[in-house]
Amino acid sequence: MLDKFEVFVKKISNGFANIGAAMLLLICLITFLDIVGSKFFALPFPGSVELTGFLQTMLIPFAAALTLLHGQHIKVEVFTDRLPEHVKTLIDSIISLLLCLFIVVFIWQTVVFAMAIQASGEYSNTLQLPLSPVIYVMAFALISLCLAFFLGFLQLFKGGKVG
Repeated sequence: MLDKFEVFVKKISNGFANIGAAMLLLICLITFLDIVGSKFFALPFPGSVELTGFLQTMLIPFAAALTLLHGQHIKVEVFTDRLPEHVKTLIDSIISLLLCLFIVVFIWQTVVFAMAIQASGEYSNTLQLPLSPVIYVMAFALISLCLAFFLGFLQLFKGGKVG
């Protein structure tokens, strides 16, 4: 059962990371077009700073789960360095569960915030794009991070290693 869940989480995280990679390429393309347009044609890309900011904001949650699953996240072990392995595993499992619950609350509050932004009808300054879709996308992308933390908790709880 845990193996199927792990495969599911990895597939979702890979898919989200691919979307994040596409966003990163789009950021590069927009920046390239802005520089070329500005320097050679005196025609900057309209709203490039705003678009790249939106894309960067959405990119981070899309890439976070895969980073966690591959163990590429930042982990400070100053306080747990000298503890026995079983205590470290217990602490890591509790932290994974707490972070999963924190992400659930964060997703919930992000959706509530997006609904408020949508109801107020807020738009971006330059391009007049609605802000709520960006916030909804961020909340959606964080689902994979929540699943990755929960998978880590299950793996540690079962006595294995994460990843």
